[in-house]
Amino acid sequence: MIRTTLVLPALPDVVDAVIGVYNEHDILQYSLDNSEAVASELSVATDGSGAILVTAVWPSTEAYQCWLDNPERERTGTILRELLKDAVGVGQTWKIDQSVSK
Repeated sequence: MIRTTLVLPALPDVVDAVIGVYNEHDILQYSLDNSEAVASELSVATDGSGAILVTAVWPSTEAYQCWLDNPERERTGTILRELLKDAVGVGQTWKIDQSVSK
C-alpha cells in the first residue's frame, strides 16, 4: 500500500474556489469510482495560509499511475492550474509501513 500527497499552494482568497472545483467535479469520489484508490481526503491548512493537502491510499504505485493517466484528471487539473497560477506541484508517494485505526 502507498499513500500519495499533493500540496496545492492556494492563496487564501482562492481556497473556496479550489474546493468548489473538487465539489463541482466530485474529484475525490470520481477517483474512488474510476481507479483502484482505497481512500482519499482533501484538507485545508488551519493556519490561514491557504495550503490544501490532497492525500489518497492506493494498493500500489501502478494503481496510482493509472489514476495519473486518467483523462479526467488532466481536465480538472487544467481548471485547478488556472486557479493556482500553474503552481500545482507533483505528488509524492509514500510506502505505508504501519497503520492503525479506530
